[in-house]
Formats: sequence, C-alpha cells, structure tokens
Amino acid sequence: MGEFVVADATSVWIGAGADGATVMAGAAPRRVALLAQPGVPAAIAARLAATMPDPVVIEIPDGESAKTFGVVEMVCRRLATAGIERGDLLVGVGGGAATDLAGFVAAVFARGIRVHYVPTTLVGAVDAAIGGKTALNLEAKNQVGTFRHPARVVIDTAVLEALPVSLRRAGVAEALKAGLVGDPVLVELLERRRLDAPLAEVAERAIHVKAGIVERDFAETGERAHLNYGHTVGHAIEVAAGIPHGEAVAVGMVAAGRVSALVAGFGGEDRQRAIITALGLPVTAPGVEAGRVRALIAQDKKRSSGGLRMVVLAEVGRPQVVAVDDATVTAALTAVGIGG
Repeated sequence: MGEFVVADATSVWIGAGADGATVMAGAAPRRVALLAQPGVPAAIAARLAATMPDPVVIEIPDGESAKTFGVVEMVCRRLATAGIERGDLLVGVGGGAATDLAGFVAAVFARGIRVHYVPTTLVGAVDAAIGGKTALNLEAKNQVGTFRHPARVVIDTAVLEALPVSLRRAGVAEALKAGLVGDPVLVELLERRRLDAPLAEVAERAIHVKAGIVERDFAETGERAHLNYGHTVGHAIEVAAGIPHGEAVAVGMVAAGRVSALVAGFGGEDRQRAIITALGLPVTAPGVEAGRVRALIAQDKKRSSGGLRMVVLAEVGRPQVVAVDDATVTAALTAVGIGG
C-alpha cells in the first residue's frame, strides 16, 4: 500500500480509510462535483462530500446504462446549473462505468476540468480507473471515447474488502488478465491463493502491469492493445448475454487461450482454464446466440482493414497481436460453448 504515479499523469493512492482530503489531494477547487452510482457508491460519495468545499452530488444510473450520451447531457446540465467551472473538481465514485462516464464528462465539460476517481469495485480499481481511457456505448461497448488521464485515483482497500464475492470474482478476472500479459508472479498468486489472495497486492500488481504498458503506449498504437487479452470475444459475450464484465472477460480469456494455442503455440491453455475455474468464474457461455456474438465481434475496435486482430499469448507474460481468420474465430467460440 502507498502512492505512486502512472504515466507522469495520475497519482494512485492505495490504502484504507480514504477521506475527502485524500480524494482531493493535489487539487484546490472552489467546488467539487461528485458523480456516484446508487447504493454503496452513493453512500461513499455522501461521506466524502461532507468534508469537501461546496459539494454537489449527482446520482448516475448503475452499470453500463450510465455510459450514454443522454446521461452525459444530464450530467453536463446539472454541472452547468450548479455553476461548476473549469477550475473545479469532478470526482467519479463507483465501478468502471462511473469512472468511464466521469472521465468523458471531464474531457468535454468546459473544454476540460480536473477529474479524480474513487473506484468502488475491484474491476474499476485494477482496470477502468487506470490508463486514461474514457468511453460511452453505442451499438457496441465502448464505441465512443477519449484518451484522458485522471489526475488522481484513490483505491480504498477497506471498500474492496467489503465487496460481495461476485464482485471480487469479477475484479480478479481483470487482475488475472493483467498477470497473463505481464506478471507471472500475479498469475501464480491467484493460482495459489484464489479469492483469498490479498487484494492490496493483487490491485497493486495489476495496476503496475497496466501502468507500464500505458506509459509506453498511451494512445494504443501498439503495445497497449495487449491489455485487451480476452476482450474481443469477452465484450461481445457481455453485450449478447447480458452478463457482468468480469465474467465475460473470463470466458473471453478461455476463447483467447484456444486461439493462442492454435496460432502461437501457447502451452498454458489448460492451466489458464483451470485457474479461471478455481476462481469460480465461468469458462463457457452456452445458449448465447452465435450470430449475435459474431456481429458484435465484427464491430470490435481492434478490427482493421486487414481483418480481425486478437491478442494471444505465446506464453504467460508474452502477448502479441495477430490477425485471425473466420475458422479461428469459430474455434474460439466453440471452445466456450458457442456454436454455429
């Protein structure tokens, strides 16, 4: 636990018992606006706001339904009515959808205001809040967005430790992905300790993997695509099946493991599947309509004029991006119980 900087842009604090001063550190705003999802995030936002200057708390929809232009317009109108200005601070409190939305709003409102994130899920802490991607959904997930680093991310381990098992599993899926592409020690930790792995260490290791890649390739012109391991099929399944992001990524990694074995000689396919199973995450998505998944894959941001590109592993810690043909996509879908 401690504090470190990502890409010379984002101060990341990991500890227990974050308060308003912890969240505002590095800023001196006249006013603070907090965007919070309902439930636990809203309660946390209310507690933080009590020690912030002239705060306004705006509740946003839960989950992916927050990531629409309609919600952006609602939030911007609320900010304008409240008199929020460029020198003020916006704080996103909640899961990955909340930080995605907050980052997008911060990029466009008043032509850009400072934004801090308080992720309240493990997925948000290890993935969505780190790296400067913001996104909204259109026909496909994350089809619109910007690259813009938050100035600060505050990860309260007391909040993460209180997560229900389902949300812990979802976050561990993203942490496992980070380990598979860049930290074999993290993979071994999750393999050995499973859901009992210390969340502070899991989060910090996963963040360092992402931070290192982002520092080398902020705008995703090359290496940053490695962080999409498991997401090409995973995002499509998430939308088609309506399952949580972490579960979809787990299935997506199984599909990517099959492709890795076929095109890159990856020898860890069975081990990866065993780890995912041991973490209580799904490895198949039976009953999902294959045509719908294929249509969503066809809209994937990683598609180029040369066809669909997927991230594969030659071995743990050695990812690469390859073009795949339709037969390989079929093999990937078959591996996770999606036929046709």
